[in-house]
Amino acid sequence: MAQNAYYDEIMALQGLNDFKDVIEQWQRLSDNLEKFHAKSGVVLPNMLWSCATGFDRERLLDLLTNYMYEAGNLMEFYGTTRRLDYFMDYVPAAKECHEIEKITEKIRDAAGFRSEYHGVITIDVSEWVGHFKDPHFLDFLKYLVSLNEDVLYVFTIPSYNPQAVEQLTQLLVLFFRIQPIEMSLPSNEELGNYIKKEISDYGLNLDPEAEAMIIATVNRLRDDQYFAGYDMLDRLASDIVYSVYTSTPPYDGTVSKGMISAFAPDGIYVTELIQNNARIFTAQFNY
Repeated sequence: MAQNAYYDEIMALQGLNDFKDVIEQWQRLSDNLEKFHAKSGVVLPNMLWSCATGFDRERLLDLLTNYMYEAGNLMEFYGTTRRLDYFMDYVPAAKECHEIEKITEKIRDAAGFRSEYHGVITIDVSEWVGHFKDPHFLDFLKYLVSLNEDVLYVFTIPSYNPQAVEQLTQLLVLFFRIQPIEMSLPSNEELGNYIKKEISDYGLNLDPEAEAMIIATVNRLRDDQYFAGYDMLDRLASDIVYSVYTSTPPYDGTVSKGMISAFAPDGIYVTELIQNNARIFTAQFNY
């Protein structure tokens, strides 16, 4: 196997088995192409990432793109950037849609002085949940097909709506070779370790009961379909710290369970956090 630091970094990630399985397949492809001096130009399957909310998508896209570039024989790159990111705005069927013109302009800019762009194009279609069969969306996919041999598409959609993910998958396979990948967050244990570190980095020392309660709260948040990942955990840690450091009597070195009872799994803070987050996501993606 040719040395590729990005392959090693991907394989070291927690979880993400679907993603790592595909990268392992591509590494075998790369090795065999080199071993047997095979003709270049094997077209890779495009991807559909169903992403957990709060997921660090940018980091994974960077790793994917850099891995492919370093492999050297999986696809050709040229242009001013290796990856182009595009957010597809929702446009009702009754209105004129300019998404094809907009992405064409971005691709032209990414091509630079060359006549074509070769690289990775990510397309966030979150706003189109519930409207995948609209003529505007279908026309957009038909346009993308015309560029298919020059680029690798990574479509992204939130994973909180499994029905929408399935509907999009069934549609995309009509136009592309597509590899569905579930990009899920790490395990409850790893998320629990993350928030413990966040809290300790603020200088707080949780006693065993307080620590157990916070871990239970993380599990409660993690089980909710609208869980906002590390963003939500960062907010939780910050609010716990604010509550403790502004408490009466003042914090004296150790946080007990009673001092942060509002942050219990069934506490008012967690209940309101879940409700508010659900409102945000349903308002953002439902039309």
